[in-house]
Order: sequence, then structure tokens, then C-alpha cells
Amino acid sequence: MTTTDVLYPPGQRPTEQDGSQPSHEPAFFRDLNLGQVIADVTANQADYSLTGLYWCQLRDLHTLRYRQEIFRDLDRANICDLVRTFAQRRLVFQFRYRTKEIREDDHGQQHYYRTRFFLNAVAEYCQAVLQLADGLEFCEPRSRGLGDLAGYLHEYVSSAGFLALHDETLRLEAALDGVHYIVVIRGDRITVAGDDDEADYGKQVAATFARFQRQPRSSARAQPRLWEAYAGTGILDLVAQLYPDVFAALDAFCGEHADYLDPVIARFDGDIQFYLSYLDYIAPLRAAGLAFSYPRLSDTDKSEQALDTFDLALAQKLRLLPNRVPAPAHESADVASSAAHQTEARHEIVVNDITVTGAERILVISGPNNGGKTTLARTFGQLHYLARLGCPVPGRETRLFVCDQILTHFNRTEDSTTMTGKLQTELNRLRDDFAAATPASVIILNEMFNSTTAADALFMSREILQQVSALDALCVCVTFLDELATLNDKTVSMVSTVVPDDPATRTHKVVRQPADGRAYARAIADKYGLGFDRLVEELSR
Repeated sequence: MTTTDVLYPPGQRPTEQDGSQPSHEPAFFRDLNLGQVIADVTANQADYSLTGLYWCQLRDLHTLRYRQEIFRDLDRANICDLVRTFAQRRLVFQFRYRTKEIREDDHGQQHYYRTRFFLNAVAEYCQAVLQLADGLEFCEPRSRGLGDLAGYLHEYVSSAGFLALHDETLRLEAALDGVHYIVVIRGDRITVAGDDDEADYGKQVAATFARFQRQPRSSARAQPRLWEAYAGTGILDLVAQLYPDVFAALDAFCGEHADYLDPVIARFDGDIQFYLSYLDYIAPLRAAGLAFSYPRLSDTDKSEQALDTFDLALAQKLRLLPNRVPAPAHESADVASSAAHQTEARHEIVVNDITVTGAERILVISGPNNGGKTTLARTFGQLHYLARLGCPVPGRETRLFVCDQILTHFNRTEDSTTMTGKLQTELNRLRDDFAAATPASVIILNEMFNSTTAADALFMSREILQQVSALDALCVCVTFLDELATLNDKTVSMVSTVVPDDPATRTHKVVRQPADGRAYARAIADKYGLGFDRLVEELSR
């Protein structure tokens, strides 16, 4: 049989011994708010070890495109519904639970309950595999991963081992369905006897009094009462004595097929949750009109683009707030500006464009406080992180460089346990980051040196960006120092904008334009009658 793997191309899956699976989340998760994203993505999949998969970033283009192909297949409703139906059966969980019961069974009171439930689990497994095999053959997936799986399943369901398992399961189910008996209860004594085609008086009584029944009774109870459980197991043991051949066959079936789950199917059952959990997470954002796309990836070309992109963690947070009206995916700056201040109870998801072309490497983002600068920096980091997982990323028409690592430098509260001040601690962190950085790294710097004077901050920030420039690494630098935006030809100035008629109101749109922080100060001063000309006029009276 062919082999298949939906996370890695054939032969590329790392082993547990090679140490490629991280034991803790990446260091930049805290700064980029990715810890909460992954917690939300994996929240409903506690039975699967998905967190480690989201910590394990890739750089091999072949593997990343392999995953993108599978995501694209799952964007097709017929394939997604088919795979989701299979995944919801939780075959691995059923296998582990039922086989554990069988192996720990000491032929006590619950013995025949356990064997029957084990048979049900095998029947569910056979049905699920057959449905998936037939469905994939009909849907004709385009991805190599699901295409190989379809081929594997076609061979597997035609194999002698599976056919024997399926046939034996059907025969045993039919034999158990043919077991009929009567129960006679006199006081505290229960007698079980074979069924000699006697009339079912219970059905007759129920039919007679059906017209007096006002409310239909629930057919299921959460838990049977204790005496019912004991009575049921006792009756079942007596029934097994009446049909010894059938129940002996059930015992033999459980012993012979304790390892019925195929390892390739078991791996698929777990790995496909990686795709489905992420698609479930972004589905509400897609429904709100926000764009997701599969970036064109390169490990050599550092030209990048992401249109209508956004901070994934923030978007999910805003989506859960009341009275939120999402901003359209292609909203212009003017429309966003007028909409942003219509009502304070409204929480918009604002989208922005990021482009890096030619020799450009460093995005210097300036502008007023609380204007979306740090949010865009986080977005930049999230884009590269998600791209290295093979996932669809926020935005449209995306093109990204596949970096080797993401290094972030955000403000930290001063640690009183150290013998150094805040500035020295910050310099030590930057030293460590640049010792690890390479030309293939992505570096995100958020408001460096705000604990010192503007002059000192400007001097040290220039030195840092000169190192980034010499390294030729991609970088985002959020700063209050406009002078950094014109450092050299590798720097690009981006500015967070305000509402033209109300400069105190932020649009959270960040655009490519020359930095001029003084313009905001002049606009706000003019708004409140504190501009230079107005002050001169007032003072001259």
C-alpha cells in the first residue's frame, strides 16, 4: 500500500527523536498575542495534541505548499463536510477508550456491556472509513495529501484484512440483533427465558394507553438508576447463558481485533484536526467579510504584500464584543474615517495594506498614540508566523518571505530583582536578539528606548536600525521619532492617520506617507483655538 500524511510530504515527517517538536511556545508569542490565538484555536480539541503542531514552524517551501493545497481542498464545501463528518466520529478516542476497557476487563458485571460497545466502535470505524473512501473518490481532491489518502483508502478497504473485519462485524451484529428473550419479574426475583414467539404485551399496553399520554416521555436518561444498572447487567449475563455461541463469538471477536485501528487512519484522524480547528477559528471572521488568502511564498525574494490585512487576535476579540459592526474588507481611508467616530459603542475591525518592494526592508511606523501602530506591527509578525505553518493568512493578494525566525522587542516592565536599570536591560535584550539574528530573520521593534531622552533615543535607535539595514533583514519599527523614517533607502515611512476634521480621533488606518508628527500637534491646537495665529491674535488684543 502507498503511505500518506496530511501534515508533511511523504518521507518528510520529523521523528520524535530529532527534537524538532518544541516543548514550549515561541518567545515572540507574548508580544504578538499569539498565545491567546493558539489557545482559542485548540480550545475544543483537548483530546488531540495540537498545541505542539502550532508551535512547530516550518521553512521548507515544499511542505508549506503541501499544507496550503490541503487547506484549499478543505475550502471546497463537499470535501470539508466529508472530512469533518469523519473527524467528528473521533475514532482514535473511541479506540483508546474501548480497547482500554477490554484489556482491563476481568469478566465482571460489565463484561458484556463492554464487549457490545467494543463491537459498536468497530462497526463505527468500518462505516466511517468506507464513507470517507467513497467520498474522496467521488470528490477527487486536488491536493497531494488528500489525493494520496484517497488512494490509500481505496487499497485499504479492498484489502483482505479490512474486508474480513467488516464482514465479521456485520455477521456478529446480525447475530446479536437476533437475540430475543423474555423477562419474568416476580417480587425480587427475575427470570430470563428464551423467546418462543410470545406476544409482546408491553407494546399492546402502550398502544392501549397511548391516547391518555399528554407529554411524550424522553427516550433517554442521562444515567440509569443504580438498581436498574445492576438488574440490567444481571439480565445480560443470563441472556449470555441462553445464547452461549453468540456471546462466545463476541468474546473471540474482541480478543482477535483489539488492534483494529489502522495506524495511517489513526494518524489522519489526529492530524486533520490541525486544519479543521484553524478553519473553525477563522470561519466567523470570513463570514464577517474579512479576507484570508494563501500567500505566495519565497525563501529568497523579500518583496512582500498583504492587502486588507489585520491583527488576528484583535479581530477575534472585537468580534466577541457587543455592538460590533465589521468594517468592509475594501473600505477606503475616508470611509473608515467617517465610520470610526459615528458611535462609541461600535467596535470596528480596521484593515491595512503592507507592501515591501525592491530594496525596501524596514517599515518605520509613526503617528499619534493609540493610532494602530503596534497593532500593525503585531499583524506583520502574525503574517509570517501563520505563513510558516502553511495556514491561510489575514488579507488578500498576499506575498511573503519565509523567514527563519521572528525576533520581537516590546516594552517590558522594569524587573526590580535585577541590578540593572530599564535602559541597560533593554540594551542587553537587543544585544541577545542581534546575536541570534540572520539576514533571513524578521525583526519587530516596538517603541525602543522610551525610558530615556529623545536625543539619546534617536541616537541609539539609529544605531539599531543601521545594524538591521546592514543585516538586510525585514523589520518593523514602531517609533515616536519621525527622523528614523528617512534613515536610508531601505526604510519606508508609514503613518497612523486621524480623521481630517477631528484630529483627536484615530482612524487606525496606517498608510505609506512621509512622517510629520508636528502636523497632528498643529491640527489639534487649531481645533481647540490654540494655534499660533490664534494665540497671537488673542494676545494682541
